[in-house]
Amino acid sequence: MKKTTLLPILLLINFLAFSQPSINKIETSNYSYRSVEVKEKVDYSIWNSLLSMYVKPDGFVDYKSLKNKEAKLDEFLAILSNTKINNDWTTNDKIAYWINVYNAFTFKLIVKNYPVSSIKDIDNPWKTEFFKIDGESMSLGHVEHKILRKFNEPRIHFAINCASYSCPRVIQIPYKGKNLDRLLKRQTTEYINDRKNNEITGYTYKLSKLFSWFGGDFKEENQSITDFINKYSKTKIRNQKSKGYVQYDWRLNSI
Repeated sequence: MKKTTLLPILLLINFLAFSQPSINKIETSNYSYRSVEVKEKVDYSIWNSLLSMYVKPDGFVDYKSLKNKEAKLDEFLAILSNTKINNDWTTNDKIAYWINVYNAFTFKLIVKNYPVSSIKDIDNPWKTEFFKIDGESMSLGHVEHKILRKFNEPRIHFAINCASYSCPRVIQIPYKGKNLDRLLKRQTTEYINDRKNNEITGYTYKLSKLFSWFGGDFKEENQSITDFINKYSKTKIRNQKSKGYVQYDWRLNSI
């Protein structure tokens, strides 16, 4: 009788043991399907909203309407000013942040002085220290020359915008670490192939003054300015005899 009673119990125990997944299998399975959310270093939601509302697809800006939302712009500028960069930031995170700083505070400079016909109508627009980042007084020129250019990433020149016709287009989304390389490539390709900025044909070429003012930035890694341009230009610079620079248009990029 004891053997007859014990056998069904042993069979039941074996069935339960082999039919249930192990704890390790459950944990591994759950972990493999768990989505990992990467938190942005800066909350760009306000900036994203302002860009989408007041920047047109062609890059021109509705400064007149933006002036009515200056308080919202100031709210985002306060976020930038209080941001502290630490060791968790990648190089791309830092570059994207400083591009947004430059562009957002350029918006502020124009809105504060609006209406103006050109940023050059404002007294010392690039040298005046009119904002702070983490307690340090800064100017637009400081951000561009002392910070952004130190990254040795020449494509930043096609992302920062000086509120003028001949400047690279303002885009409708913020730069972020995760989209930086894609956007810099797109901006550089677009600017170089835009004939109002660079006139490149099989016989002649005239380049944007950006390549004159910042020529050294495009000569990294033993490349010439021509080498840099040819990486992005549909029409290559070869042996064209006629060359020069396109007149820079400083009119305000306002609709």
